[in-house]
Amino acid sequence: MDYSQIYNFIASEGGVTNIDKKYILYYDETNNPRTFRLTDAGFNVNEHEFFILGGIGFESDNAASDDDIDELFSKFQLQGNATEVKFKHIRQNAQDFLSLLSKSRVTTLIDWLLEKQYSIHYSYVDNFYYTIVDIVDSMEESWFGGPGLNRELKDRFYSLIKEYQDWFISLLIEVDYPNIKNHKKFVGEIVDWIWTVNIGDDFHLEYLRQSLKNYRNRQLVFLEDNEDKVAISDYSTFYANLIVTFPKANHIFDHELYVEELLNANPIELSGHKVINYKFVDSKDERLVQISDLIVGVLRYWMAFLESVNIQDLSEILNGLSELQKVKMKKFQVILLHSLDISTGFKHSVSSNEFELKVSFFLEYDFL
Repeated sequence: MDYSQIYNFIASEGGVTNIDKKYILYYDETNNPRTFRLTDAGFNVNEHEFFILGGIGFESDNAASDDDIDELFSKFQLQGNATEVKFKHIRQNAQDFLSLLSKSRVTTLIDWLLEKQYSIHYSYVDNFYYTIVDIVDSMEESWFGGPGLNRELKDRFYSLIKEYQDWFISLLIEVDYPNIKNHKKFVGEIVDWIWTVNIGDDFHLEYLRQSLKNYRNRQLVFLEDNEDKVAISDYSTFYANLIVTFPKANHIFDHELYVEELLNANPIELSGHKVINYKFVDSKDERLVQISDLIVGVLRYWMAFLESVNIQDLSEILNGLSELQKVKMKKFQVILLHSLDISTGFKHSVSSNEFELKVSFFLEYDFL
């Protein structure tokens, strides 16, 4: 498949810095359901857990040496029968992000990344958000004000959906979303629902409601000719997009057989780039993929923490941290910011404005 158009958009409109550098990027994934779909009871997995793909990254002249990796692994002091390092080994039964940062092996990992000035890169997908945005994107009116209006409409719609989540998911199940057969019924239900809930003077929700009225007798183009109740059939697109973002990099992924089959069946092609370097390896044979597993595990806890609170609560929680907790948070924040200094493409997201505001708040917070 030719990704030239996607690459050109990323390079121009996406604003990704240092896109043509020769990085070495290692990946593992977490919260990977392989397929995200509706069942008779809801979704097949927790819809508020983000799919995350990422890990450790280097500029080609600054890769980790075997001695550096030996140093880290020796500090973990794992039992001799451990064949590879897994996130469960450093999590040490932590139940949330704040307790995770207090664990000695997580501290060891963060201190090592900080001392060596290594970067981390990550892509995350809010599956539930990704599932519902096709409703908005199907309406040409959502683009009349440009990408800013489109994103704001998605954000307000998603926030409202989460307030009435049980009802909305039951509607999706009823209509075999995203393969709508009766658009008039589906659109009518949503229009009436928005009208009956208290939206006050919310311009974006009213604009959305009025725009949707135009589709009572029209098709929502992205919500037909799909498989019944399958919101995300596979995650290969997210792998491919990361590869295309840095076409001169070496991309090393942990084995994910179905994704490998799909990418092999549809080779990535990019105008002007004869060779796209990516491969899948067994994590047992590549310790930097194991380190990537640790990194995405920490990121999973961080994102679950941000997802669980609103921005006001986030501010109160960060303000109430102990001095020791603030030091640990600051180290983690520095690693995130250092990585973005290397390239803004080291953070890629498919999520709402509301969630991105919380990410920005965390990244800009003055911990010390």
